[in-house]
Parts: sequence; C-alpha cells; structure tokens
Amino acid sequence: PFYMISYFLLSGLILRAVSPPFGRFTAIEQKLEGDFRFTHSRIIAHSEEIAFYRGGEREKGVVNASFDKILRHVKKIYRLRFANGIFDSVLVKYCATMTAYYLLARPVFDPRYATEFMGKLDADPTKIMEDYSRNCKYSGYLVNLSQAVGRLILAGRDLTRFAGYTSRVAELFDVLDDVNSGRYERTMVSKDSTEANINKVITPADLKGRIVTQDGVIVFEHVPIQTPNNDVLVKDMSFKVETGMNCLISGPNGCGKSSLFRILGDLWPLFDGTLTKPSSDKLFYVPQKPYLALGTFRDQIIYPDNKAQARKKGYDDDALMDLLGVVHLSYLVEREGGWDAVQDWADVLSGGEKQRVAMARLFYHKPQFAILDECTSAVSVDVEGIMYTHARELGITLFTVSHRVSLYHEWLLRFDGEGDYEFRKLEEGDLVAPFAFANKASASTSADNEKNSLTSSNGDE
Repeated sequence: PFYMISYFLLSGLILRAVSPPFGRFTAIEQKLEGDFRFTHSRIIAHSEEIAFYRGGEREKGVVNASFDKILRHVKKIYRLRFANGIFDSVLVKYCATMTAYYLLARPVFDPRYATEFMGKLDADPTKIMEDYSRNCKYSGYLVNLSQAVGRLILAGRDLTRFAGYTSRVAELFDVLDDVNSGRYERTMVSKDSTEANINKVITPADLKGRIVTQDGVIVFEHVPIQTPNNDVLVKDMSFKVETGMNCLISGPNGCGKSSLFRILGDLWPLFDGTLTKPSSDKLFYVPQKPYLALGTFRDQIIYPDNKAQARKKGYDDDALMDLLGVVHLSYLVEREGGWDAVQDWADVLSGGEKQRVAMARLFYHKPQFAILDECTSAVSVDVEGIMYTHARELGITLFTVSHRVSLYHEWLLRFDGEGDYEFRKLEEGDLVAPFAFANKASASTSADNEKNSLTSSNGDE
C-alpha cells in the first residue's frame, strides 16, 4: 500500500503541474460563444436597418470574425486535451498498471518470496497459468460484448439528438429556398388553419410589378402598398418626385409610411404597377433609432464601408472630422479616445448624438435620395435646420417622416390611414389641420393625386 499511495501522490503532483488551466479556457470559451450569440441577436434586432444600409457583407465579416475566434480557441483546447490525454494515459493508466503488476509479481518472482509462495501452492503452476489465461480470454469476450451492447444503446440516443439538429438545418434550407424563389407565406396564429395558410402563399407569379432603374427620379405608377402578408394599405398609389423636390410624409401609425420605404428599399415585393427609382446605392435610409455597428468610432460614420473604402472615396480622418463639425459632434472624437476607439456605441452615445451620427453617415454617402424616418426627433431645432440645409447643399433630395413644422420641404405626401392618400404642394398649416377629403377614395381624388404627381416638376418651376 505504501508504494501505491506514494505513486498516486507523485502522479497527482505531476499532473497538477503540467495540466493546462482548462477551467479558465472554458470560461473564455463561454465568453466567446456569448459574443457570437450577441452578434446574431444584433443582426436579428436590426435586420431591416442593415438591409437598408446594404451592410450584409460587413455584418457577415463581423460574424465570421467572431466565429473564427471561437474556432481557434476550441481547436487550441482540443489540441491541449489530446496532448494532456496522452500524458494522462501514460502516467495514470499504463504506469499505474505496470506498477500494480510489479507489486503483484514480487511474491512470485522475487527470490526472497518465490520459495515460500510456491510451497503453498497445491496445484501445478502450469495448470494454474492455463486456467488463468483461459479465464482472462473468455471474461474479456464477455466484457467486450457488454460494452458493445452499451455502445449500441448510446448510439441510439446520439442518433436521436443528431436527428433534432438535422431537422433544424433542413428547416433553414427550406426557408432559404423559399426566399430565393420569392415565395412568401403568412404565418398564422393557429396551426389548425392549414387551408388558410395555403391560400396566403405568394408565388412569383403574383408579383406583377416592374422596377425601372433611373437616376434623379422616383415614380410610383399604380403601385399598391401591400405587405408580404397580403395586407393592402393603399390599393393604387401614383406620384412622382424628382431631384430637389423635398417631400414631407405624414399620416397615422400603420397607414403605410414605413411600408412605402420598404418597397423603395427592395425589402418588400412589388405586387403590381411600375416603380422607377435610382439604384440601391443612391438611396439611403436614416431611421429614428440609428443602427450603430460593432467597431470603431470611425466605422459608425462610414458604415457599411471600411477604412480602405473610405480612403478611396477621398475621406481621411480630417474629412470625417468636417462631417462631425456639420452635425456639432466634433467633441466626440476626443471624448471617446480617438477614431479607433471601440465601444458599445448604442450605450455610450445619447439619443441626440446617435441621430447626429446617423446624419453624418448620410453626408458621407451623399446619395441622390434620403429617407429620414423621424431621425431628428431628439435633435434641437437649430441643429436640425443646419443638417437639413447641408443636405440640400449636397444635392440630397429628402423623403422625411416628421411631425414637426418644417421649412425645408416643398411637397406633402399624406396618408389618411384608411387606404387613401394625397400628394401635393406643402401649404402652411398642413401638419396641424386634420386630414380630410371631400370624397375619400373617389375617382376625382385619385385623378387629382395622379395629376399632381405627374405635373409636379412643371408646377414647381
């Protein structure tokens, strides 16, 4: 016993000295996995803004970088565990077995004990060895058989768990196939309404709309504002906005303002009519709660571009500082530790600072048309005026959703929330007067809207 206890104490000390800190590695792995899940949750929460910004490639790079960190760390752990497992097997398993055999063999083979031990045996030593070998052989078969049965049982359990994973992956592939084929299906609250689900499936044959790419103009010709769930908000919309025709959009919640932007941004399908608009890179969307990416402070201004792409556009740090000066945020660079500072910007910046960062991002990209969705609600009126004036100086035509009285727009697109709308020159008191049509949804009203839309540029002159 003394030799065995001494051996295990010695081997325990050696293992403690040479074993890697797997506890700390596990904690790091959990943190990296948490960061990886966080990047996905951000994308889910801000998927619409990312799609408007065309930031898919940028976010893919962020997710891949986070995944690569986990992969490198896990590979490191597995390599260390493999090496540590070999050392454990040699030191604990095989060395312990050899030590045990040595201690058990001493009474038989040591000359000091062999004579006394052999004299106590009543049977032939050769016969004993044969019996021992035979028993070891058959007992080994029985042990292997029992282990094989156990492995089969465990394999069935593992296959069941694996089937759960594969079913989730199969569902993901089915959804991706539906998205690629343009197939939209409404998710019903009740699973029993299978027939209703089938009736709500939208196929590419239902998408009869036509998109024409043309610079300097946005034209809706008999376009319905319709959601992928088949909810029709406006049956037939026709209007025309050319460069320089800054348009104010108003209406109650749920009337179709955001739906109009989603159709413009190619996020929702075009069911009918003709939509003429510039290419996607010449349209820019600024939401009320701006999306702030994971990265440096510089990345917040140039998103979704990277530093190299910004340099190609002629923007160095001094040029970016000029943009911050326009929106009165020059102090942020010094306060946050420079352009390369990395923070959780959604928590660090105030509401007004976030909105002004989003406007600086707009000035960096300089699109032909900008969609501003209540994006200055937390900004003072004087700074708001400076930003709108600078946008006009850059030649950016604004589509603005706002409840403030604005002096920076000339045209009004107004929804009533009941499927009707009007498009006309903006007049004093439009934002405080209640929405009213002499005859809602009448043929004369629709004709007036279409006339205003198609003759807007001539009337503006």
